[in-house]
Amino acid sequence: MNTKKHFAAIIILFSSTVAFAETPSSTQTVLPLQFNSGNPAPYGMPSTTINIAGKNLPILLDTGEKKAGVVLSLNAIKGLPIKFTGQEECFQAFDGKHCEQVFIIPQVKIGSFTVDNVKGRLMTQLWGGNNAGFKATEASNNGLIGFQLLSQFNVLLDYPHAQMILTKPGNKPIDYDISNWTVIPFNGHLQSALLLNGRPLTVSWDTGSIPSVISKTMAANFKAAPCPGNAPYSKINCSSIAPTSFITLNNTPLPKTWFQITDIPTEAPFDALMGSNFYQENLVYFDFTNSLIYVKHATK
Repeated sequence: MNTKKHFAAIIILFSSTVAFAETPSSTQTVLPLQFNSGNPAPYGMPSTTINIAGKNLPILLDTGEKKAGVVLSLNAIKGLPIKFTGQEECFQAFDGKHCEQVFIIPQVKIGSFTVDNVKGRLMTQLWGGNNAGFKATEASNNGLIGFQLLSQFNVLLDYPHAQMILTKPGNKPIDYDISNWTVIPFNGHLQSALLLNGRPLTVSWDTGSIPSVISKTMAANFKAAPCPGNAPYSKINCSSIAPTSFITLNNTPLPKTWFQITDIPTEAPFDALMGSNFYQENLVYFDFTNSLIYVKHATK
């Protein structure tokens, strides 16, 4: 599992503003996704491309990064008009505590949308740097786009069609009828209360988790089995939980899925992470305007 998790308390954030064109076509923008970092496609991490001062930057997509709009490597920021604030930001990740320098990017273009005054951090450790067999790409070497930038839009993840759609706040995605999708409330940093085999479970929706994971403490309540399928994570010592019942708090069934059993620090505010195997099989729409997540099993 190649995952970088950030769950320290949210600090005061720099203000970012979103600028939209005023034509009807500006209600959404579509960005292609690739899945070749970490593991071969389709089991790799999602990435897309942003543009800063005319420079295209392939970058990983990580909703689990909650404090910054983007996190960029030293190589990625070369020649860019960024402004370091003189501050550091520290956070607790799965591999320990990290502190990184904070900077501001005057403008970031993502698809046809632009965002002004984006808060960023200087990436101190390349993704996958300590993981044997990790497939590095330009995107993983550049850094990632996180929750603070993505949450200024509403976001539809369509992994089966390798695309991400951003919509203006208050708008729904074109060509996707979400009216009959399963609705799941979330609070804070994309955390939802669900029921797994009748037990309360707090999940965090994290595109950086490869695959979905569940803590050993929570998994002890259920019967474990080997991880399914032929994906790279199933070829190691991989144990999993496949729920027989996975529902919302109002008893609405969720699509079938499974979680790899792993160590999650006890101070983490969640029991499990909803990761790549769930997104590969389902359409997921984050309605940040109303703190709701819409889910539907995908058909190509």
